Amino acid sequence: MYLTCLDLVDEAEALALAGPGAEVFTVGGAVVAFGAAESVVVADAGDSVTASGVWNSGEFRLHGPGPAGLASRIWGADRRPSPHVFIRLAGTCVYLGTARPVRGEHSDDAFMFCVLSLDSPLDQEVLDRVRPPAPPPALPGLEWLDHVHTDRGRALELFAKGWFPATGTEGAEGAEGGEEAVADVPGSVPWALADFYRLAARRPALLGRQNTILPAGGLRPDESAERLVFGVENQGCWTWSYPWQPGATDADPTVWFEDDRPMPEQEPLSGFLLQFLLHEAALTAPYLATSQDVPRDSLPALEDCLRRVPLRPFLSPLAPTDFLVAPGLVADITPDWDETRLQVWIGATHRSALDPLRRLDIPWRTFDG
Repeated sequence: MYLTCLDLVDEAEALALAGPGAEVFTVGGAVVAFGAAESVVVADAGDSVTASGVWNSGEFRLHGPGPAGLASRIWGADRRPSPHVFIRLAGTCVYLGTARPVRGEHSDDAFMFCVLSLDSPLDQEVLDRVRPPAPPPALPGLEWLDHVHTDRGRALELFAKGWFPATGTEGAEGAEGGEEAVADVPGSVPWALADFYRLAARRPALLGRQNTILPAGGLRPDESAERLVFGVENQGCWTWSYPWQPGATDADPTVWFEDDRPMPEQEPLSGFLLQFLLHEAALTAPYLATSQDVPRDSLPALEDCLRRVPLRPFLSPLAPTDFLVAPGLVADITPDWDETRLQVWIGATHRSALDPLRRLDIPWRTFDG
């Protein structure tokens, strides 16, 4: 059977493309069939971070867990041809063309996740049919931004509570039991970091998924024994530390970036910790908009949509990173090596937060809106 993109067939016809005797797997609501010459994926129209389906105009995602044999057929020793992708729609199936596996996760005994790149990207009208827009939830607000100049501890607390859900049963506002005390925070820890640990007791994600803030019991001296290491880059290439000596009383010390040689961050610890969370929010959010090649003269258009966080640049020893924000959205803005172009990485808690960016003339590499 010869098909062109957006042809309609019934599900039996779609699966028949895999040929007689095809192996069939069900994973994350999708049916995946592997034949000797062809492979087929059939999934529901929908929008979920945990179910298989179309993710954006150029991606289809398969969500496990599933049997290890599924991973082997997609990219392992028994790899089969790139699958034909179909989406169930109004009692039939719409054909989206073929899709190549580009990344995934699996273990020796289970398939976990796979991203398939659609060979024919979808226009917005088709995307809205096969991935119907979900009603937007309440987005984390910007109340915290008003406190950045006057009370950074309050700004960090409000941002953290908006972006990083508490674990376990949470009581009334202001009565989150686990945040009242953390037994293993030494009394010598500066107030900003001690407060951070209290928040992290109920929100362990604050300690980081991209980079890491060490737990209170893991603070350690650096090689000079003059500073305590409290943060580590994800591959261990560099650390962050603050000056330390017995009896030190600096409530908001300088943060030192340590790679080949120590260099000071531009913000003290209270500002750095807020920047750390903004960076984590942008990089680990479920929905992204990214570009590695944005002309610097596009920055005013971005700033028309977003608000600048009034802090000096973060990660200054590597590249000065500024942050722009909107409800449910954080943008990392970093200049390229020649200062004429920008690298932009935007994370959002929901697709709808990315909608204002559609009108911008930016060459998006990834756009999950």
